[in-house]
Amino acid sequence: MLALVLVASCAVLVSSFALARADTELPPNTIDSTAFKRTPNSIWYVGPRTTFDVGPLKAIGLGNYLLIPHDTNASFRGVDLYNILERKCGSRP
Repeated sequence: MLALVLVASCAVLVSSFALARADTELPPNTIDSTAFKRTPNSIWYVGPRTTFDVGPLKAIGLGNYLLIPHDTNASFRGVDLYNILERKCGSRP
């Protein structure tokens, strides 16, 4: 019984570590930060069409588009592009 509790505890710790690590790492991407501008109200805007990959999503094409937090655009398939832009491009001058 003690062994089962120890195994379960280790599994919880390892999965928690994996989730925390996933939150800090960006998915592989080819986003060109210079194509995106942050508006004064912290929404990301892309003007001329740009194409990029993010994780499993390939050749995402956006142009004249506002990216709001937690955008539900179906073509993003659950990938939060706003969050990725904040983390990748948000600190640039």
